[in-house]
Amino acid sequence: MNLFDNDTMDNDVIYILDSTVFLEKYSDRFSEKACVTVYEVSEEIKDPYAQIQFDMLVKSGLSILSSKDEYVNAVKDKLKDTGDKLSATDINVIALCMEFVRKGKKAVVVTDDYGIQNTVKSLGLKYLAVSQKGIKRVLKWRRKCTACGADTDKEICDICGSETKFVSSSGKKH
Repeated sequence: MNLFDNDTMDNDVIYILDSTVFLEKYSDRFSEKACVTVYEVSEEIKDPYAQIQFDMLVKSGLSILSSKDEYVNAVKDKLKDTGDKLSATDINVIALCMEFVRKGKKAVVVTDDYGIQNTVKSLGLKYLAVSQKGIKRVLKWRRKCTACGADTDKEICDICGSETKFVSSSGKKH
């Protein structure tokens, strides 16, 4: 779902903001919405204009929360299935969304990051893309040997000693 689609912005939803909102200069669209983020997002913002946007949204009510370990661990466990490579910031953003949803709240992660979107969808959570179309289906990432084709979890194939690369296999369409 994209930010510019009709009916995407709901007043009953808690929007969990990823760095994308500030880096792509869309924070003004959230100034009157219930928004939260994690501390690590503020650490990722290096662009001065994005930092001003972040500070302004904090002044208008953006809450900065911490993710609980149980939800962080649940996201990390899901990453073992999806194979997505996410930063600690990404994991905390998703964990915060999961926590709100498990407490019976409507929550949506706002991001253009495909890895976050993939993990969010695979957890049965919702995301909102900012400036790009979102993913169409959940992908599972795995390492495959570039020479013999063996599946492995290592950078160098145990069978033939060649390099491996990440490849995706299509999961279910959402």
